[in-house]
This record gives sequence, structure tokens and C-alpha cells, in this order.
Amino acid sequence: MKLIYISSGYGGIYQAFDQWIADSFIDSPISCVKLERDSIPAHMHKIRTFSPDFVLMMIGDHVPKEWLHQFKQEKIPIILWMTEDPFYTDVSAACACNAQLILTIDEGTLSFYKQLGADHTYYFPIPTNTRVFQKKKSPYEACTYDIALVGYPYPNRIKAIDTLIHQNKWRILVAGKEWHRHVNKLRKRYRDLTLVTNWLIPQQMSEIYEQSAIVLNPHRPAQFAYNRNKAMIQNMSLNNRAFDIAASGSFQLTDINPPNAFSSFAFYTNEDDLIEQVEYYVSNVEKRKEVALNNYEQVIRWNTFETLPYRLYEIVKSAL
Repeated sequence: MKLIYISSGYGGIYQAFDQWIADSFIDSPISCVKLERDSIPAHMHKIRTFSPDFVLMMIGDHVPKEWLHQFKQEKIPIILWMTEDPFYTDVSAACACNAQLILTIDEGTLSFYKQLGADHTYYFPIPTNTRVFQKKKSPYEACTYDIALVGYPYPNRIKAIDTLIHQNKWRILVAGKEWHRHVNKLRKRYRDLTLVTNWLIPQQMSEIYEQSAIVLNPHRPAQFAYNRNKAMIQNMSLNNRAFDIAASGSFQLTDINPPNAFSSFAFYTNEDDLIEQVEYYVSNVEKRKEVALNNYEQVIRWNTFETLPYRLYEIVKSAL
């Protein structure tokens, strides 16, 4: 089986995703040629010669429509991987008509795409890269932080951190752009609050996970003001950060009740529950260790870049 992978055209973490995806197909059942989206016109002869079974791209909105139409004319099936679901469904819905197969990172959008006529739609979360997010050989040494949260300050994350800071009990780290707008004043009152405001590369995220007793992982809200989700589809699935944290062998608390495939993940339901669970897990190293190990085993078994080609192969073989 052969595929053309077209880079997403997005910056930030997507540049890493583009490379990790292409690398995952080395020594796999699928031969892959990676192309930058801007280079498609210059490589159409190469594409025809390669004769791919399908083209894979993330979302597809940064690829000019005329080239999507060109693939259709060449009778090369298009697979779109909707990696911002459900928060970007206004955009992904407009792209869906170009695809013969849709992969979505959130199970909450499966029925949405099928209502649009996309019968071949599958749940396919972004995997973790085990070369970056690695379990330590001798984990559970003394932690630098009791609680860490890495990511954009969505309202639910701000509320969770604010709740925990005001307990004035724990060493807390928050990392990500814009956090200074929300916690700068609190730093003067709470000496155990650490703030990191620069964008972190994946390796730096992994280091933070390893140094933390609890990694807090509240998910982006479906109602966030800057989403493009007019249908107000509620996210149901774990984000890719959950898999990275698990692959690092670290313990996490999330705010989504996980599906059966990831049933070992601990979650909280409200701020009072969050406080109770943090109290419990901060002081109970063995229980953290047990849950983190179960998380690790569930993720490594199924959702890594090493397993991606094989899972994709099975879907494509049955659907196209």
C-alpha cells in the first residue's frame, strides 16, 4: 500500500506532527512519500509515477481546493484527518466533501460527519511519540512539583488552577502562553507557584511531566469563545496530551470520563472533587504509581506512532 502525506501547513506542534507521521511509515506496511503543500504543483509527475493508493493530510483547509480537485481527477482517494475536532468543525465540515475517508480525533463528531454523508468516518486519535515521551527507568523519585498544568489557559483550566492555588498547600507549575495574564498577581502571594510562559517543545513538556506528582489535564471546552464549532458538538475523547503524559509514565487527572479503551485514567467531576483527588493522590505514591502504569500500558499497546501505520492500514483496507 502506498500513500502521499501532505504537510498540514500549520505551525507550532503541527510541524512535529508532520515529521512524526512521515517517520512512522518507515519499515511499515505502507510506503510513504511526504510532500510540502506548496510543492504539490511541481510534484504532480512524481505523484503519478508513484501511483499512491491514497493521499493523507490533516484537516485539508490549507491545501488549495484546485489541488484537491486534481487528486479527484487523478482518482486518488483523499483521507482527511480532523485533528482539531470538535473545536474546528465549521472548517472541517467544509473540507469533508473532498474526502473519501475521514479520521477524527473525537468520537463526539462521528455522527456529525455521517450526517454530512461521510459514511467512512473513524475515530483515530493523535498518537504519542514514544521516542520523545518515554517512561523513566527509575520513576517516582522526589517530584519537583506536586501539580503541573501545561497548555493554553482555557476558562476551565484557569478555574482549576485558581481553586488549587487558593488551597495554599501544593507546589504548582503552570506552563503556556497567556498564563501570565491570569496568575501574575497570585505569584506575589503564593511562593510555591511556578510560571513558564514560553512555548515548550515536546521534549520540555516530557521533562515537566516526569518532574510532577500530578499532571492536570483539563480539556478544551466545546463552548470556548474562539472555537469554530457552531454545532456545539461536545468533545467526548481524551486529547493527545493525555497519551503523551501516559507514555511518560506520569500520573494525570483529567476532566473527561475516559472510554473503555482507556478506562484506567483518573478523572474529576468538579472543583470539590478535584481538591479531594489531589489531596489523595499527592500523598499516595503507590496508588499514583499503579494508575500511571495502567495508563502507560493501555496507551503503549494501542496509540503510538509505531502502531499508527498498522491501524491505518486496517481501516483503509476495509473502507477503500
